Amino acid sequence: NVSLEEIPFYTFSFRDSYSERRRRTIEREINNLKIKFIKQTMPKFIKEKDLFYNKTHLDYVKTSFPKSRKNYLHMCDFLSDPASTPHINNYDIAVRFDDDSWFKEKIKFDFSSFFNNKDKFIATSHVHTDNILKRRETKIGFFQATIDYCRENEITPKYNLLAKSISTEDLELFHQLPWTSGNFNIYKMAIFKTDEWKQWRSYIGKKGGIFTNRWGDLEIIGTFVYIYYKDPIFNLDLYPNKYDQRKDNQSIIYFKKNLIFRILSRLKRKIITIFKLLYIR
Repeated sequence: NVSLEEIPFYTFSFRDSYSERRRRTIEREINNLKIKFIKQTMPKFIKEKDLFYNKTHLDYVKTSFPKSRKNYLHMCDFLSDPASTPHINNYDIAVRFDDDSWFKEKIKFDFSSFFNNKDKFIATSHVHTDNILKRRETKIGFFQATIDYCRENEITPKYNLLAKSISTEDLELFHQLPWTSGNFNIYKMAIFKTDEWKQWRSYIGKKGGIFTNRWGDLEIIGTFVYIYYKDPIFNLDLYPNKYDQRKDNQSIIYFKKNLIFRILSRLKRKIITIFKLLYIR
């Protein structure tokens, strides 16, 4: 058994927001926290005009995806390849959760049982289908890319629903696949070290859809396991009683207080800096 105090927690950012001194201070204050800066890399074959935030004919882009969210595309690229960083790749199991995760009670999960289950590769808080426009607008071109991949490599997907959607080229059926929540997923890292994963992820990267169509980790990783495994998802069925993705009133109040505290702290630092400059003069 491993204590939580022994488990490293990594937080990744595409903005190098902290000085080295500030980063060390934060890491000392929180047990085993490691802050890592991820350098942004954009595929050279993708032009600025083709990036997702320029597709303003899409309702999702028009209402929720301005150019200022460019880093979100880098995040999609990063999260859709869990083995791309050695900080994660060194472990057998990785737990991925978003900052809007709301755990309403202690989650009971038998890691040993999950790890030893030869049929399951991803555990998730809950599953969902593409029943809203926003989800469908972030998968444009992805189904055709999946069809082409399977045909080029002469693969019949092992997950029945995916196999049927591809054989009939039924996009609507593809949208009914049970996708993981993403906000709280547990991965067996072994699947990301296989030749099949490397081939699939390289293929997806060359398509450019992560940056041009906002393809995300849910469909990239989810489709991969549905291609190569018969029944790979373990649904923890935590939503909405034990887990939610929305913040309740208490957490919103806490966020506001924290925001005010940060604003006041920055203001204080600026005042001190100005005072020092005046004193030096």
